[in-house]
Amino acid sequence: GGYTCVAVKNGASCFSTERGVRPLLHWLELPEEPLREAAVADKVIGKAAALLMVYAGVKEVYTAVISEPAAAVFRSCGVPYKAGKCVPRIINRQGDGLCPMESRVMDTDSPEEAYHRLKAALDSPPRA
Repeated sequence: GGYTCVAVKNGASCFSTERGVRPLLHWLELPEEPLREAAVADKVIGKAAALLMVYAGVKEVYTAVISEPAAAVFRSCGVPYKAGKCVPRIINRQGDGLCPMESRVMDTDSPEEAYHRLKAALDSPPRA
């Protein structure tokens, strides 16, 4: 359906066409906690998304592409996942470096810390 991220829980679904970690951060703010115990499908999952999913309490994950650090997060936290392929890292949209959201969380394994870092990054105005 052209969606980038889908969460399904108890027959209810959340869909998003936003890119990156924005859908996860948005759903984390909702009082009904749509990610807690949900099955989530996301096109690409890097460490940033994986830590957010663990923070949210997802039950299982499906993706076309997962990074090695994201897979390590899921394994260490006991979150079952299925991926089409595993890549060493998630690159930025220009293709010349690490994804900026990944860069913000590479030095932490704390889902809560990752949440606060990523939320602050997306809440900040863009640099000129």
